[in-house]
This record gives sequence, structure tokens and C-alpha cells, in this order.
Amino acid sequence: MKKLLVTAMIIAIGICGTVSIVWAEDLYDQKFQIGVRGGTFLGDGEPANDLPMYGIYGRYNWIEKWHFGLSLDYLSGDFEEPYKKLGLQSTNVNDAGMTNIIISIWGEREFTPDNEKLQRLRPYIAGGFGIGLVDVDDVRGSLVVVGQYDITTDAGTEYIPALAVGLRYLLGNRWEAEMAGRYSYHIADWKVKDRISEETRSIDNYSTYGIYLGLGFRF
Repeated sequence: MKKLLVTAMIIAIGICGTVSIVWAEDLYDQKFQIGVRGGTFLGDGEPANDLPMYGIYGRYNWIEKWHFGLSLDYLSGDFEEPYKKLGLQSTNVNDAGMTNIIISIWGEREFTPDNEKLQRLRPYIAGGFGIGLVDVDDVRGSLVVVGQYDITTDAGTEYIPALAVGLRYLLGNRWEAEMAGRYSYHIADWKVKDRISEETRSIDNYSTYGIYLGLGFRF
């Protein structure tokens, strides 16, 4: 999936470049935006602390200053020391790799400054909802006391309402750069289980927050 997303991002950049040549003279009717973005999100510590993110997005200007958006984001990180959730002590630090593929939709309100000198700046606020498909690696190792552990995690699907605030800068008639901050609330039900002892614990809802940078194209 990671390779597929990288390929999609490369294709999106290529489309932007092609479209910018074809429609360079058309300065009006910019109803659509497509782009790529990347950043870092921080978590509550359980199940993760830091989650690098990158993705692709599209927006449609359905009413003046109001947009509808769709995105596909890929987050990756570590489920840190999952054995501790089961009350186990490992002989060494052993994190489980995790990924979260999030498909989101949102509504967005863009603002245009009255000052003509500042009209390339476009602050915005947004709110939306996403579905996260989480995958967590298994972890195996030795216990401080005699024995082994073999931990599996069933993270399932997360439901993710989110709020964002950002600033977009128009680089020209078509290109734009943006920086945004986003807060997401992950409605989750992770099941963490040691296959050897049969011990099981759950991890429920958690929050992530962070910033990202984006490069987009209007047409």
C-alpha cells in the first residue's frame, strides 16, 4: 500500500504539471484542487507517540469560499512496548510497527483578506470525518522471568472525526502551498493478546494532533 500511495503522489504531481501547461491561460473557474501533503502527528502515547504522515487530496469549490474535500493519508509509527499493556516485562525494548491508512471527507471554509496586498493568503477552517484501516505487526521476545511472549494486535477499523485550521498561499494563478494543523479523535477498539499466556487487553479511543505542509494545483 505504501508503494501504491507513493506512485499515486508521483502521478498527481505529473498531472499538476501537465494541466498547468494546458490551462496556463485560463485564469478563471478554478473549481478543483489536487495536491500532495506530508507532516507529523503526535499521539497520546498509547498506542503511539509520533506518526509521520503523507498523502494525496482533492477539493471542490461547490459554493464561493466553501469547499468539499477528499483525501487518502498514510500514517506509520510504532505501537510502543505492547507487552506492557499486558503487564509483561521484556528483556529488551520491542516495539510493534503499525500503519494507518485514512480515507477522509471534509467541509472547508476559506477566507479572503480584504487588504489587496494580502489576498494571496487564504486562511481556512475545516471539519470532517475519516475511516482508518490499521495494521499492527506481531511482536515476539523473552520475558524477564522465564518464558516467552508472542503478542498479536487486532486494531480493526477506526472512525475519526477531525478539525483543522490552516493557511494557504497562492504561488501564482494555479499553484498553491499550504500549512495546516489538525486534531483527530480516533474512535478505536484495539485488542492486544499474548498467544502464549492468553492474556488480553483493550485500547480504546485516543487523540492525535500535528501539522502538515501541502502543495496543490487549482484548475
